[in-house]
This record gives sequence, C-alpha cells and structure tokens, in this order.
Amino acid sequence: MSAVIMPLASRFRLIVLLVIALSAISLWAIPEIVIQNDLMFMLPEDNVAKNHYLDAEELLGNAGGIAIAITSRAGIYQTDLLDRLRVFGRRCRALNLQIPAGQLSTRLSLSSDQSLALAGLLQSLSSDPDFTPRVLSDWLTAPEELSEAIYDSLPPLLTVEDPDGLCMQLADRLSAMAKADPSLAERLVAVARQTTDRRGHVYGSWVDDVISLTETDTVWPEFTDHTGIAAAMAPFGLKAGPDLDRFADALLETGTMGADAILAFRASTPKPADISGSFWESLAGHLTPDAARALAGALAGAPKQIRVGDLVPREITADTMAHIRQRLHAWSFFREGIYSRDEKSLLVVVRTAANLDQPNRELLLDAIKAEVHDLFGDGRYPIHMAGYSVVDRAVGNNMRQDIVRLFPLVFGVVTLFLFLTFRNLAGVLYPMATILLAVCWCLGAMALFAVPLSVVGTAMPVLLVAVGSAYGIHLVYYFVHRHAGTAQRKAAMTDTLDGTGRGVVMAGLTTVAGFASLVFNEIVPLRDFGSFTALGVFFALLVSLILVPSLLMRFGVRAPRRPPSGNPVFDGRLARRAICGIGRFSSRHPGGMLLASGLVLLVSVISLTGIRVEMNNIAFFKKDTAIHQADAFINSHFAGTVDIRVIFSAPEANGALDPVVLDAMEQLGETIRQRHPEVGKTLSILDLIRKMNQAFYFNDPARYRIPTVADLAGERTTDRLKAHLASYIDKYQRSDTRAFIDGDKRQAALMLQVKTASSQVTRQIFRSVQELLEGPIGKRLDQMGVQVHTTGIGALYVEAERLIVNGQLRSIAVSVVIVLVLVTLIMRSVVYGLLSILPLSVAIVINFGVMGLLDIPLDAATAISACVAIGIGIDYGLHYLNRYRLFREEGQRHEEAVVHTAETTGGSICINASAVAAGFSVLMLSAFVPLVNLGFLIALTMLTSSAASLTLLPAVLSLTDRLDPTDPIHLQKNIRSKV
Repeated sequence: MSAVIMPLASRFRLIVLLVIALSAISLWAIPEIVIQNDLMFMLPEDNVAKNHYLDAEELLGNAGGIAIAITSRAGIYQTDLLDRLRVFGRRCRALNLQIPAGQLSTRLSLSSDQSLALAGLLQSLSSDPDFTPRVLSDWLTAPEELSEAIYDSLPPLLTVEDPDGLCMQLADRLSAMAKADPSLAERLVAVARQTTDRRGHVYGSWVDDVISLTETDTVWPEFTDHTGIAAAMAPFGLKAGPDLDRFADALLETGTMGADAILAFRASTPKPADISGSFWESLAGHLTPDAARALAGALAGAPKQIRVGDLVPREITADTMAHIRQRLHAWSFFREGIYSRDEKSLLVVVRTAANLDQPNRELLLDAIKAEVHDLFGDGRYPIHMAGYSVVDRAVGNNMRQDIVRLFPLVFGVVTLFLFLTFRNLAGVLYPMATILLAVCWCLGAMALFAVPLSVVGTAMPVLLVAVGSAYGIHLVYYFVHRHAGTAQRKAAMTDTLDGTGRGVVMAGLTTVAGFASLVFNEIVPLRDFGSFTALGVFFALLVSLILVPSLLMRFGVRAPRRPPSGNPVFDGRLARRAICGIGRFSSRHPGGMLLASGLVLLVSVISLTGIRVEMNNIAFFKKDTAIHQADAFINSHFAGTVDIRVIFSAPEANGALDPVVLDAMEQLGETIRQRHPEVGKTLSILDLIRKMNQAFYFNDPARYRIPTVADLAGERTTDRLKAHLASYIDKYQRSDTRAFIDGDKRQAALMLQVKTASSQVTRQIFRSVQELLEGPIGKRLDQMGVQVHTTGIGALYVEAERLIVNGQLRSIAVSVVIVLVLVTLIMRSVVYGLLSILPLSVAIVINFGVMGLLDIPLDAATAISACVAIGIGIDYGLHYLNRYRLFREEGQRHEEAVVHTAETTGGSICINASAVAAGFSVLMLSAFVPLVNLGFLIALTMLTSSAASLTLLPAVLSLTDRLDPTDPIHLQKNIRSKV
C-alpha cells in the first residue's frame, strides 16, 4: 500500500495547490444549490402514477391547493368576517396580475400602475401563438401602436384618472428602454410566458380558482313574477308587497310547496330576517288551512326560473345572514367543505394552477400569506394554513434551519471527541480537515451538476462529518501510538500505511459501495443522496490517503499528553484492558457468545415483523409544530386536506353520464365512506346533478337524486337521459364543474377527501377500490369500455411508499453483494469476505428489530439506514480482520492475535464507532421526525456493529481455528489459493 501512496503523498506543495483549487471551485458553486422538497421530484419522470396525476391535474384542475381555516368565536355569520373573506377572494384572483406586475416593477423600475398595465398587456398576448419577441420588438419601436395595445388590455383592477396618459407614458418609457437594451423584448416575453407547470407548458397564471363561502355558487329556483301569488292571497287578507314576495321566495327555496308544509313553516324558527315582524303577525291570523291550499296552488302555477349564482349576496348585511345560513343548510355539498359543522370556522381553498412547479408555488404562497396577514393579521380571527404548498414551504424552511444548525454542531461534537481522544492538534486537525474538504467538494459537485438538495440530503453534511473522519482517525491513531515524536517520519508513514492502509482502503471502498447501492432506488432524492454521499466518502478517503500522510510527514505529531494523575481510566489503559478482556473471553467461549447473539437476533426478527411503511409529509413534523397543528385542526373541523381522485374514463362523449357509470360512482363512494372513517367526504358530479334536479322540481327534498329514464317526458332512452343530465351540468359555470368532469363529459372524477396524509390509510382505501372494481361494478364498466384508475396526492404517497420498500430491498441486496465481492478480492479470501459482513448483518437485523419494537416507520429517511449501516458498519469488521490476519501471518497463535488485535485496532474501532455515533446523534436534534429516527438508528447501528466486530469475530475465528490447530492460517491459505 505504501508503494502506491508514498510517491503521491511526498509531493506536499502540489497536493496543497490541488486542494486549494478544488476547494475554490466548490465554494464558488455551492451558493447555486437549490433546495427541492416537492413530492413530484421524488418520482421518476416515466412513473405511471406520476403521469396519471399530471394528466388529471391538466384535465380537471388542481384538486387541492392552499387551505386556510378562519375561525370566529362568535360564529361564521358575521358581516365583518364575510366582508374580509370577499375582499380576500378578490385579491387572490388579482394575484395572477399582481405577481408578474411585481416582477416587472422590480426588474424595470416601473411604478405600480405602470407594471399592472404592462402585466395586463403581456397576459392578454401570452396565449397568442403568434406572439414572439420579434412582434413585441416591432411594437416597442412604435410607441403610439404600443400605447393603444396597452389601453385595450388595461386590467379592471387598475383604476387611474388618466388611463390614456398612463398608457402613452408607459409606451414611451418602454420604447426608450428597448433602444438602450435590445434584449428587452425577449425578457418581457419570458415574463409573459414563464413556465408555471411541471411539464413545461405555459399557463401564465398562479391562481386557478378560489373556493370559499363568498366565492361559491349555489342553485335555487326563483319566481319571475309574484302577481298570481298576490292575487291568490288577497281574498284571505294578506296584502301584496315585498314581505309576501319574500315569504313566497323562502317557501320556494326551502322546497315548502304543500299546504301542510306551509303551515308548519309559518311556525318554524329561525325566521327569515328580511321579512318584517308585522307580516309574521298577520300570517298568524290570516294563513288558514284554506289560505295555505290556495297559496300552494299559486306557488305551483307561478312562473319560475333556475338560478346559478352567488351563495352570499353581493351586499352583505346583518339581515342577509339568516338567508345565507338557509342556503348553506339546503345543500350538504357545502358542509365541512367550506364551513365547519359547528359553524365557527370557514375554509378557503386557493386552487393553484394545474401542475404548478415548486418555485411558482412558493411565489404564490408568499403572496397569499401577505394577503392573509393584511386582512386577518389583527388576531380577531385565528388562522390555520395547510395544504401541499404550505407543507412544502415548511419542509424547505426546516431544511435550511437544519443545515445551518446541525452541521456546526456535529462538527463541534466530532472535534471535541477527537481532542479528548488524541489530546494533540494533529489528532483533531487532520481528520477534521478531511471531512471539511469532503463536504465542500461534495456540495460543490452537486451544484455543478445542478442536483438539488432534498430532505434526505439535509443529512448529507452531517453524515460526511461523522463518516469521513474515520479514515483519518485510523491513520492518525496508528501513527500516534507507534511513531509519535519520531524524526523518521517517512519510514513511520510507510509503516503506518502498510499496517493500516489496506484496512482504510477497504473500509472506504465498501462505504462507497454501500451508498452507491442507492442508485438502484427509483426514488430520485434517495438516488441522488446515494450517488453524492458515495462521492463525498470517496473524497474523504482520497484526502485521508494523500493529504493526511503528506501532513504527517511534513509536520509530524507529538505523543498525546497523559493526565498527571496517571489514572488508568483517563489514560486509556483501563479501556484497552476491557477491550482485550472481551476479545479473550469471546475467543475462549465462542459457543456462549454465539448463543447470546442468536437470542438477540431471534428477538429482533420477531420484532421486525411489526415494521410499518409510511410516507406522509405531515409526519415529518413534530406534533407541537404550527404546521402539524394547523393540519390537525383542518382535518378535525373539515372533510380533509388530502384528495384522492377515482377517474372514470368513457370511450365517447357524454359517456361519463351513462347511468351505469353514475351508479358505479355512487356505490363506490358510499361503500368507501362506510369502510373508511378517515374519508371525510365524497364529492362528484353526482352532487351537482342532484342539486340541479331538485331545483327543477321546486327544491323538493325528495327530488335530490339522479334522474332516471322513467323521469323523462317523451322518448325514454339512455342517450336522451345522458343529454338531459348534460343539460343540467351545462347550466353551471365551467369553473364549478371542472373539478368533477371534463368538457366532453368523457371523464369524471369521484373525489375522496381524506383526513390524513398517511400512505397506510390511502393504501387501504385503494385496496377497497380495487376490490370493488373486481366485482360486479367493475365488470359492468368493463363491458362498456369504461376504464377506472386512482390518482391524487394520496396516490403519489402510496407510490413513493412502494418504491421505498422495493428500493430498500434492492439496495440492501446489491450493497451486500458488492461489499462481499470487494472484500473477497482485496483480501483474497472468501472466508474473510463472509466474516466481514457477519457483524454488519447482525447490526442490520437489530436495527430493523428496534424499528418494529419502537414503531419507527420505514420512510424516505429511515430507508437509507440499512445502506448507511452497510457502508459504515462494514469498516469495523474489515479493520479487525485485516489486523488479525497480519498478526497471524507474523506467526502468532489465535488467542494471541485476538488480544493484540483488540489492543491495537480495537481501540481505533471503539473511537471511530463512538465518534460516528456521536456525530449521527446530532440528527436527533433535527426539526424532522424521520431524521431524528435516522440519527438514532445509525448511532445504534454503529454501536452494535462495532460491538459485534469485537465479540462475534473472535468467537467465529476461534471455531475456524479449531478446524486445523496445527496450522492456524491453513484455511485462509487454501481459500486464497483457490481465488
């Protein structure tokens, strides 16, 4: 080993120059690293579940969005609250202009009015395929023509006293800018057509829709003429006028059309607030049974129309509150969708544009938060915000905090540990220089290759600090304890490399292999994490083998100072005696040691059967965090923050309205609700059809159902029924129906709102859906050529979970095989290869057993624990076997070699394992629960794998030694010769 490394390590100045150059390049690139925590980023581009989701978003719009719960202790029927809510909805829609206007104002130094006017022009032109930088460039040279175009596209929200002057002033300024900057047209077109979706399509918008009490439509019948009603009531003493008209309207809207129902309504409470008290008093004396029958007949015969309009009147007053409450209660579609059951909280959902990418989602979220703070920041109405975008932002913020906080902390922990171990500058400086360079170069490589940093990647700097110090520790430990203070540094370094260099190389390469095995994982962040962590470990190995020896030869190292007391506890003698004693005991009692290990493994195997797989972004956060509490509040008061879509795709237009499809959708929704209490609500086109049908029959509650062929007048066929249902749907605004059915009515969605993001719950729901589709429901749909699939955020969680499990199994198998082959080839011994993975295998089984015992889920973070264990934990067995073999080749007997191995390498194994465990324990201070679990599991694995190396290996080596006691290395020689 020294023959290869020494010629390189001897060139100190060249090495230092290379280190400085690589570090400078890395430091220059690191600021360009992008943090990426989008769930979509986790899945490969060709993933079927991912593309189903993207297709559904483009066709039916965003099912989720930014959820904002607003609580009023006095109840939701407050004029101040609803006024604020209406203003908020209007401002949210205006963000489609305000966001690009803000960008233009910053980039071009325009006033707010000018930037809005320019944003209006660009938005109007962005959908025109003929709109190019060349066209805009021509306009920029013709101020008058440009001014006219700006005037024609002035947005309604822009109110100025002199619009002509504003447009001309802006046109002149843009023309002057274009003369000074020929690239202006291209920059403006880029703003107009900035990509806002994950597929690279241009929508030019951020907000697709706003759903809230004041932004929602409803359906009701209304009288177009009250003359007949007034005439029918005149003989009974009820005078015509606004009160009678409003009374008739209230009867119609509540579906109170029969005489008995009218008499009951007269006595009911609460009463519509817009009807005077004197009218109610007159009803008591004049609305007799005969009058009620006459009124019922007049109501049935009066001319009516169906209205689709605002649920909340444009003018919000205290008198309208009872009317609003009446309309809310008239349609169960709204309950727990936009208002809570206790009527003290409202929910606003800002639906983002379809497939909006993460940067634009964050841009929108910042704007939404600013509006929320401006309108509700006085604390009168408590606010809770949740949803996909809010969770992503919280994840990103916590990632930044973790990096800033944990990296210095782990660096300090490992530094302190090394100082207490070596008690000299070299023992601290050289290993820490190694890991600093490795982290710097690794992050620089990520930036240069434009690889973003994910949640799992947050642990990478901490991991490299904990792992990368190992190689320098082993070299420095050997050098210090054998050659400290020597003047023959080159010879000392040659002996150090020959004595421990091979073990360091094997440990480094197997660690690289362990992390590199993650490239076989389909989860993109895990794949990137594995690739670049492997690269970082390789950098640490390279620096340890070249720079550290160069530094040791150049400056040497002093012997560690011992405490003046000479206390064996502090000078390490007691620890060395304990390690030697353990090795001697294991060597002499191999059967007992193996039996004890077997019992531990048995308990672990039993416990690991309880491991659950979970993919849930909310579970990333501790229960006392604001985002976790907000999500819990919304899920407990409303239908749920996670949407699952069951898409029904028919082969022809109006096919999604076939009675068989609608019946299947209804049965599926009802059965899923009954089986899974986590499903808070089911929504579909069925709700809209039922409501419209009820409105056509004077809001009769019995008519809140799907019409059948028997309900048709004239020709009674399925095609006629589908056309009838299509006419119902077309009476709604397209924005009201888009989430449930496409324009051609070929594809319809059954939406399941789930009160948890747990992938386990979603997986169970999917199983129920699949089970139902394999029964009679599915067979009828198959006969019609109707295809059904599930999608939504919940589906992506389940798919990520599946890939995690498959990737975990694949990575473990690959890494074990690679490590086994590497060790076998380097040590030229199959036996030593198998022995090297023995402690590691025990540690992994214990690791999974503890996960099952403590209910630690297998998720995106803990999934890497086994590969980390393989990559790092293998080191201890390798160092032990390498040193043991050298002692045996020197002619030492087995027990003697065990004791000497424990005395020399055993100390460095314990130091290294403790340092790595201490380093990873820092992750337990992370803001992310999965990283807390990861830190605990890896720290545990380091301790168990090092303990297994110092106990199991001597025991197993004792058994192999007894195969031929006259020739202790006979077996090794035979195997080596075969290789």
